[in-house]
Amino acid sequence: MKKKSMVFFITVLTVTILSTLLVPVAYAGPSEHAEGLWQYKPLILDVKEADCNTFLTTFEEGMWTGTFEGKSTEDGKVVIHCSGAWSFKGIVSFDGEVNGKSGTLTMRAVGTRPDALTDWTGTWVIISGTGDLANLHGQGTWWGPGAPAPGVWGDIYYSGEIHFEPQ
Repeated sequence: MKKKSMVFFITVLTVTILSTLLVPVAYAGPSEHAEGLWQYKPLILDVKEADCNTFLTTFEEGMWTGTFEGKSTEDGKVVIHCSGAWSFKGIVSFDGEVNGKSGTLTMRAVGTRPDALTDWTGTWVIISGTGDLANLHGQGTWWGPGAPAPGVWGDIYYSGEIHFEPQ
């Protein structure tokens, strides 16, 4: 019985050591600070109401300066809650350059503001990329007054950390 236990122990130990050695090591590139201005112009595509909540389907054009240099479009949803608070979630399609490398990015952006007169605050995260930006990862925050009305350009500031994965 002891011999079977010892063989089992050695087998498990060998498999554990080999599986650890065979797992590829992933190295992330160095993290870099990202910041700049994200200007956007919203359009309201659809409005629905339920109880005292208002649901807006939006499309936005965007221009980015700073670490991200380029243009974007965005499909979003805004909810104006019964309390007066606003919430937002959207998918940003960015086309441009990041630190001199070009391609496209898809980002998720979510945010809130307590009422129509207060600045927006939110977060962004890179979901995917193409071209030289295929291996770019990052996330951060955004804040600012936003657009004062549909069809009018608004300002949002962004900040965060990005890094390129080795290819």
